[in-house]
Amino acid sequence: MVKHSSGASLRVGRNRIAEDLQSFAQRAAERLANPLGFAQIGRPLHFSDTEEEWFQYEIRGNRIAEHRRILYRAIRDSSNSTGVIEIVYENSEDRFEVLLSEAQSIATQFLSK
Repeated sequence: MVKHSSGASLRVGRNRIAEDLQSFAQRAAERLANPLGFAQIGRPLHFSDTEEEWFQYEIRGNRIAEHRRILYRAIRDSSNSTGVIEIVYENSEDRFEVLLSEAQSIATQFLSK
């Protein structure tokens, strides 16, 4: 977990077992949205080729009075066929794009380890 002074956060984690990546990602997105007020989960994006598969959700909602936005991605762990790598980036709605590329760069560094 990495936290920024602006209130943004990035979490990268490994989960050992997830046979059905789509269902796993959907349940995780619902868990992330649950504590948010007026939460909305966007349609999932899906990518799959011979090397990689992932599902991505954008979640919007409120924490107290602040509008928040979450980007969630579940990636099939190439080192473990039933494992999943989860990336969760959260920031305020109005500052979300400002740190997005940095968050993606940091997450990529964690994935390569």
